[in-house]
Amino acid sequence: MSMVPRGKERRSIKRHQLNDYLTVYNRNTLKEMGSIGNISSNGLMLISTVPVLIGAVYSMRIKLPGPDEEKNYIDFDARCHWCKPDVGPEFFDSGYSIVTAGHDIIDLVEVLKEYFSFSECP
Repeated sequence: MSMVPRGKERRSIKRHQLNDYLTVYNRNTLKEMGSIGNISSNGLMLISTVPVLIGAVYSMRIKLPGPDEEKNYIDFDARCHWCKPDVGPEFFDSGYSIVTAGHDIIDLVEVLKEYFSFSECP
């Protein structure tokens, strides 16, 4: 039995809600995994069209807009902790903690806060 009341925030770093979406790809297959629903330097939520395996570690890539000659992606590994149907019946939401990543992911979160005009999740 969990000691955390239902609905109570359990993460230590506030996540931010995106007003637009960035696509996340499987780094090994380059197939789309979903769109970022919210993100922090420690984790993210994806909105996808298929459910994912809970407990698995996924090799992910976020492609960033920019000139093709520059490295315009961020690679990281993340473990899925939960997956459930979204409000929309054709989508699934899944929550991940970032397992391995460079400082790029922290920089990305900061840039996204400005670029997408984040608003804090309730």
